[in-house]
Amino acid sequence: MNIASLKVYGDETTVADVRDGLPSEPESDWKKGDVRPDGRVRIDNGFYVNLGEESNPDTLMRQIRAYLHECEARGITFDVASIAAELRIAFTVAEPEQGANSLDFSLADLSLLTEMGITLSITS
Repeated sequence: MNIASLKVYGDETTVADVRDGLPSEPESDWKKGDVRPDGRVRIDNGFYVNLGEESNPDTLMRQIRAYLHECEARGITFDVASIAAELRIAFTVAEPEQGANSLDFSLADLSLLTEMGITLSITS
């Protein structure tokens, strides 16, 4: 299963403004001072939004694109000093008998991430 989420964090006011404009509700959130699962204390406010869970990488990419384009249409950007955003993708490597899976980002996808101020993290 491939999973995509958007991690957004920063100062309380900016995080709240972005959260209010999102096309969907965050899956989870935290406040400055909350204790993280690893025992450390959070230094900012933030949230995670689930963008999709799909075994088919092409379907997942369509879901990611649709969500980001909806954010763009709503005027949401993360390209300001008081907030940061990271598109996180957990990519499952295919079984040998299935052949190779690929997660393909077009130049337009990468440009959109750059324009919106979103970093990219892909793990397998």
